[in-house]
Amino acid sequence: MPLHHAGCLAHFISDASSPVAHSRRSISRLSHLRQMGAAASICVEPIKRRRVEKELDNKVAEALRERARSRQRTFRSVNSITMRLPRFKEGLRDIKDVFDQYDEDSNGTIDNEELRSCMNKLQIQMSEKEIDHVHRYCDIDSRNGIQFQEFVVLLCLMYLLFGPDVTRRVSEFESAKLNYIFDELIDAFLFFDKDGDGKMKRKDVTKRMNEASHQERTPSHITAQLFKEMDLDRNGKVNLKEFLFSMIRWAGLDTEDEASNENSP
Repeated sequence: MPLHHAGCLAHFISDASSPVAHSRRSISRLSHLRQMGAAASICVEPIKRRRVEKELDNKVAEALRERARSRQRTFRSVNSITMRLPRFKEGLRDIKDVFDQYDEDSNGTIDNEELRSCMNKLQIQMSEKEIDHVHRYCDIDSRNGIQFQEFVVLLCLMYLLFGPDVTRRVSEFESAKLNYIFDELIDAFLFFDKDGDGKMKRKDVTKRMNEASHQERTPSHITAQLFKEMDLDRNGKVNLKEFLFSMIRWAGLDTEDEASNENSP
């Protein structure tokens, strides 16, 4: 190409009024809009998740208030809860047996298809979107599917919100055992939830830990550590979901299950 022709072509491309320059600007704007859209999506997703969590937290809080009004207190001291940890562990093993039934490929995770099968068996009137919201709410580690600890939370929340028919549909043979363990776990949370708003505060834990007058006062660093272990999202409050995860850990079933997985071929 002659040099003067090349110069004309360069001028034509760079000329702001030329079709080529206009096309380049359009592509640039489109790319910019796509980047903005991706950034907006990244920003919107956490906001959407927080909104879903808040809505479910409110439903759980209302169910807890209704339960507190209609039932006598099961626990009257922290020691009475501590004494039940072996029984909690036994009940959690029963739930693990149920989990294994739905984990059809035995990979330690209930995938989306297996979860839909489980929810269909529960016969709970929920849309696909609502099921997805519950899944997200129970998902503590952002991994795909539902692991055992999350399955405990899922079933317990369904039991609280929809009643004992849930456990009967999950496993008629195990329903009485499941009802018992869920009642105990929910009542243990209510023992600490002094305000009855579905949110346990550090002051609630401190007060409950030191209510027994015949015992020495629990050091503040112990209650602070205990609360920190429960407050998974570090927002200064512990909801039922976080409390359930903590109870599973304290009962020792999660570490026992991890050891079993490590020893398996």
